[in-house]
Amino acid sequence: DMLEVMTAGLYRSTPHRARNTSGQPRLSFPFFFDPAWDARPTCVPLTPQLQLQALKARHADGAEGYRRWDGALLQRFRGTYGEHLVGKVAKVFPELAGQQLAVSSADSLGLA
Repeated sequence: DMLEVMTAGLYRSTPHRARNTSGQPRLSFPFFFDPAWDARPTCVPLTPQLQLQALKARHADGAEGYRRWDGALLQRFRGTYGEHLVGKVAKVFPELAGQQLAVSSADSLGLA
């Protein structure tokens, strides 16, 4: 998700799916490389050619922008990676997100 934010939508996140339709057993080993919890993503410098590609992609998406499979508009995200992740997790595991927010608040106040 953060790569999408940092490249102005040029590189988009792949929907996460763990469906096996082959009829054969398989193993899946996902790899996630996450920024620091308090990192604020900023756009990386893009070459003029890549800037044009990103602009064309945004223009093709319409005025509102590209809306992902979960309804998120990552182009409008402003905040820390931790805020993004808690918001994303809260949609599926609201109790886990609440626990993490409590831990984060305690950490920021020096209570943990």
